[in-house]
Amino acid sequence: MTKILYWDCFSGIAGNMAVASLLDLGASREKLQEGLASMAFPEGKIELIIEEKSVDGIRGIYFNTKEDHAENGDSDHHHEHAHDEFGGVPEAGFLRHEPLHEHNHCHEHGSDHQHEHGHQEHSHDHHCETEKPHEHTGNHHHAPHRGLKEITALIEQAAITGAAKALAITCFRVLAEAEATIHGKTVDEVHFHEVGARDSIADIVGMAICLDDLGIEQVHVSPVHLGSGVVKCAHGIMPVPAPATALLLKNLPVVFDHHIAFELTTPTGAAILQGLAATPISEQFTFAKVGHGHGSRKIGQANFLRAFLGETGQLKKNSDSVTVLTSNIDNASGEQLGNAISEFMQAGALDACLIPMIMKKGRPANQLQVMTAPENASHMETLIFRLLPTLGIRVENVTRSILPRETVLLQTSFGPVAAKKIHYPDGTIKINPEYDELVRLSQQHQTTTDAVRKRLIAESMISD
Repeated sequence: MTKILYWDCFSGIAGNMAVASLLDLGASREKLQEGLASMAFPEGKIELIIEEKSVDGIRGIYFNTKEDHAENGDSDHHHEHAHDEFGGVPEAGFLRHEPLHEHNHCHEHGSDHQHEHGHQEHSHDHHCETEKPHEHTGNHHHAPHRGLKEITALIEQAAITGAAKALAITCFRVLAEAEATIHGKTVDEVHFHEVGARDSIADIVGMAICLDDLGIEQVHVSPVHLGSGVVKCAHGIMPVPAPATALLLKNLPVVFDHHIAFELTTPTGAAILQGLAATPISEQFTFAKVGHGHGSRKIGQANFLRAFLGETGQLKKNSDSVTVLTSNIDNASGEQLGNAISEFMQAGALDACLIPMIMKKGRPANQLQVMTAPENASHMETLIFRLLPTLGIRVENVTRSILPRETVLLQTSFGPVAAKKIHYPDGTIKINPEYDELVRLSQQHQTTTDAVRKRLIAESMISD
């Protein structure tokens, strides 16, 4: 049986609402509080608000940090937007969104809080910087301008599970990658403003703690509602969804709510969906619990995130569709073939290999096989023709079965080590360190990859 989370984003999604919905499903409040309290913020420990409340007759949980709640007051939808003269909280990410609407454009998603953090999440997400800090007006709390490296270090030092750390770091990484793409910068040049604040970090790390505590293995999502309107940011007036939000939600079904002049889905909410690899539901499942995570703003309709916790009766394996490109090549040098394989993998191939074969007239040759996502097949086909002297490519769409796997951070005597945790149908689990990690550690300690692996096995951190 596979444990599934399904988020019904009929009123969008923000970070604090995601945490609240998971708490309402039964995630441990103690683990959440202890995990966030263990984070070594220079500003001091986070104080949380976790309340059970009824809004418009619907019982649910409201989650926020005290600083965010105080900053955003009851401006419920201050997603995470700029906090200046518009009264909103800055967004995270490069853009600093300052809602033009009195509701502060950020859809706080909540009853009386800002969305994620009273939709302050936006402040977190829309507010990034590249080379110099954004200028702030008003009396907004100035949080440290943390980059991905600083946030990753904070998470790695926290007293939470390796799985929760990996989930949180992945969400911040996809957010940084989106902002870097939008602004033409590198990931290392991106410095989060509001998203680097404690309340935004509490949203993403808190979500990871709760998701891990519930033992959720797959995340699915309904069409994601976006709201409408515009926001004013450091780069001018931007439409809803904000640039980072739009990029993070690509390939997911979305709904533009032209009758709601607020931002319903924040960059933090979108980063959570992307970081968790959330997908539309494609199969029947049985749910046993329903949770509600309240926002804080009145938006003219119910403002909560609904979460369903259920299971499928299938074995713990996943299936997907891929495209396999095949070509027989007998007139390319070894150097050409080796370079081509590297190029294919860098271009996003899922796998690429060469199979030795004998062709007509006894000519030695190689069969090239490149596996890729269907949407990337055309690009990969063009690349094969450009790099190798072939006149034809066979294209086949196939279904493959995949064992569930996740990236985890192992706490070892070497320090944190990235590894893959693989779940087998019989319930057994195997953990393999990333080979690049073995190479890194062997160079750092002037030894061999085999020696590093044996030491990790001796520490019982990986499978033999």
